[in-house]
Amino acid sequence: MAHTTIEQFATELKMPAGLLLEQLGKAGVGGKKEGDKLSETDKTKLLEFLRKQHGMAGEPKKKITLTRKQTSEIKAPDAQGKARTIQVEVRKKRVFVKRDETERSSKPRPSARRRRNGKRKPLARRPKQRLPRPPPKRRRPSRP
Repeated sequence: MAHTTIEQFATELKMPAGLLLEQLGKAGVGGKKEGDKLSETDKTKLLEFLRKQHGMAGEPKKKITLTRKQTSEIKAPDAQGKARTIQVEVRKKRVFVKRDETERSSKPRPSARRRRNGKRKPLARRPKQRLPRPPPKRRRPSRP
């Protein structure tokens, strides 16, 4: 196993050695100085601590956000009649949330509820309503 010093590891990570020592202390690898050597187990402890701190401890994401941007051009005439191109940008954002298995099974669907009762409920029908006709438009006699 190759042991590296804390100073070498800090330069490898492009961070100050003091900050690395502080993070090592929080991770449970205390009592180290800048010239001391780090073992592989110390590095793995630091990595696990940082993953837990940043929320990547193996918990799957429950929410995924998809964003899509679409650009197109429209040709429209201006006041003088010249054709101008207008750039249109459409942004769409869609969020998918993963539900728990217990939440899915506890709420039966409406169709399952109807099957459980043994009968299908008839849908209520309303009679069609006729709208009154608008009065006919009056035409003006044309002038000779």
